[in-house]
Amino acid sequence: MILVVNSGSSSIKFKLFAIKKNVPIAILDGLAERIGVDGFLKIEFNGEKHQFNQKMSNHNEAIQFILKQFEELKVIKDKKDIAAVGFRIVHGGKITEPVVIDKKVFKEIEACVKLAPLHNPGALVAIEAFKIEMPKVKLIASFDTSFHQTMDEETFLYSVPYEWYKKYQVRKFGFHGISYKYITEKYAKMIKKPVGKLNLIICHLGSGASVACVKNGKSIDTTMGFTPLAGLMMGTRSGDIDPSIIQYMVKALNKDVFEITSILNKESGLKGFSEISSDMREIIAEVEKGNKHAVLTLNKYSQNVADFIVKYANRLEGKIDALIFTAGIGENSDTVRKEIINRVNILGLKLNPKENIKRYDDFLKISNKDSKFDIYAIKTNEELMICQETMDLTS
Repeated sequence: MILVVNSGSSSIKFKLFAIKKNVPIAILDGLAERIGVDGFLKIEFNGEKHQFNQKMSNHNEAIQFILKQFEELKVIKDKKDIAAVGFRIVHGGKITEPVVIDKKVFKEIEACVKLAPLHNPGALVAIEAFKIEMPKVKLIASFDTSFHQTMDEETFLYSVPYEWYKKYQVRKFGFHGISYKYITEKYAKMIKKPVGKLNLIICHLGSGASVACVKNGKSIDTTMGFTPLAGLMMGTRSGDIDPSIIQYMVKALNKDVFEITSILNKESGLKGFSEISSDMREIIAEVEKGNKHAVLTLNKYSQNVADFIVKYANRLEGKIDALIFTAGIGENSDTVRKEIINRVNILGLKLNPKENIKRYDDFLKISNKDSKFDIYAIKTNEELMICQETMDLTS
């Protein structure tokens, strides 16, 4: 079995896979949260939901309790049944592939804390905890940044003093790479075309959102940058703004740069702009009621995404296999997909309204026959991608 872990500073999201004939099958998933506060664990197994109020003072105690419940539910006989643990790591710096976590890799993840202070520390704590609890098990790191390391210098460098890049790694890294890799490989299998011949524009639209431009199966550009704050308007993140706004608002609100950056990360985007919610579903509900500001929010969001789609279509010189929507909003909001497509008429895209509103389990083709290229909604599966990468390094 392979356990996939996505750890935060006070939470551990996990999914357990059984491997049958070299095919991973998800059998259990769950979330331990409020670690270090009071502790709460929920597990879904065999269609049943199990909940536990349990004090978990740290990640070690959380992992011990999670593994104990695996045994109680008879998912495993003991922890030796877990052959490897795969971790989602947001920032891997210059690491370009999934890797076995050794001392050198651990230090690299540690060095990237300054680049991803909200994400990497939680991963490091979880890795340390698993080392203690399961010292003989292979630990594998899959990085959100690695898929985008194929961007060229012209794309990933900023127009700032070049010394900033040489000394401080100031460059575009890009994120959501595990999702993009999954979607690229998934689509290749769907249309039976080699990954290396695929040109795609992929819109990963969730609470965090980005767009990636994939040429010959490799990322050549993406909207997120040095941090996940850049690019699109998101759930609570501003996306791209004039950087002088930060200095201006420091003076206007009598706050420091760190406080303003926190507002841009946690109080902006859909939440701050709409003054309704960070959840697109709630904004669309207000749109349907005729709320003009909700309409403005939806329009601004849709235009923002559409502008990047057109930009990336230019990068691909119009030679595009498909436009793909994924993640929470992209997978589920027919309204958002429609609004975005309505704003990229220059590309000759034609939406099939009846198909666009259908429910689906895996993927859905939403373009008409006369669309210049195909449009799909495809459900991403980052945990499965991490599991597959873990299998590749442990088999």
